[in-house]
Amino acid sequence: MTDIRQCSKLVERSRNLGSGEFFESTRARLIRVRAVTLQRCREAQSRSSKHLVFGLETALKLMCVEVPAEIDVDDLTVVAPDCPSRPQLHGVRSIVWPYELPTLTVDGIACVTPGMTWIMYAGKVGLREMILLGDALIRRDAEQKYYSIGQLESAVTDFLRMTGLRNRNRFQTCTRALKLMHENTDSFPETLLRLALMQHGLPCPQVNYCLELPDGASGRGERLFLDLAYPQACVAIEYDGRQHAWQWDRDQRRLKTIGDAHWVHVAVTSADLCSEQSRAKLAASVVDRLERQLGRRVRTGKTLTLRQLSDPRRTPVR
Repeated sequence: MTDIRQCSKLVERSRNLGSGEFFESTRARLIRVRAVTLQRCREAQSRSSKHLVFGLETALKLMCVEVPAEIDVDDLTVVAPDCPSRPQLHGVRSIVWPYELPTLTVDGIACVTPGMTWIMYAGKVGLREMILLGDALIRRDAEQKYYSIGQLESAVTDFLRMTGLRNRNRFQTCTRALKLMHENTDSFPETLLRLALMQHGLPCPQVNYCLELPDGASGRGERLFLDLAYPQACVAIEYDGRQHAWQWDRDQRRLKTIGDAHWVHVAVTSADLCSEQSRAKLAASVVDRLERQLGRRVRTGKTLTLRQLSDPRRTPVR
């Protein structure tokens, strides 16, 4: 993980000349958030005679893990083994975790490891948030990738075995989330896009598919990584976020290159994911592109909830 002292070098902003706004890259934002969180944790520790161990969203921020907005809170969170050990500090909430608590140290501040933090969220948040957070721990970016899916599966199995928990229902969310998580994603919108397509009966698309272009396609050999793809039909589906407003020229060249390779590109925005109606319309649009490319009808399954999609009896989606 990048040292906190490199924050000023990594926090680079690009100006959107059309609106005067700034776009901040995900990595730069995570480094900035960690710096602020680290300062707040040090201040809290200075006010407590107890050794503080920070957990949940605070731990994630200290480790530069992206936190889903739905589970983010402003207060710091500390973890204690029992109620008497809970610190009473303004602006700090404390939770009790009587089980094993592996920790690591970030510039002198103790926090729960990413894997155990993910397990701790089981029972506290919904399946959707567990999938989003799980994907954030297994990103494509090497500096944001803490685990593989196999390592997280092992962590859950080891935790349940060592604790001897009888009531495992609380942690079934972990098992269900693992079934729908995917390694090497780049953002939460990409995860939501993948889930939306699958919930509407489409097979799981390939994530960050590497499109190898021949020398003649763009004047030179080139490789493009597509957010999501159905290679057999040469259909790419990509999420267009705010950053695309200031890289319009580059995106147009990219789209031309994809078209020259005889692929069809489907651009997705936040509006396409904001409601069930818009997600259904998006899925229908993707099906239409698949059918045009394949020259045949594409059959899709019925619309499913995430819980139905993650049913242990269903065939794994990866």
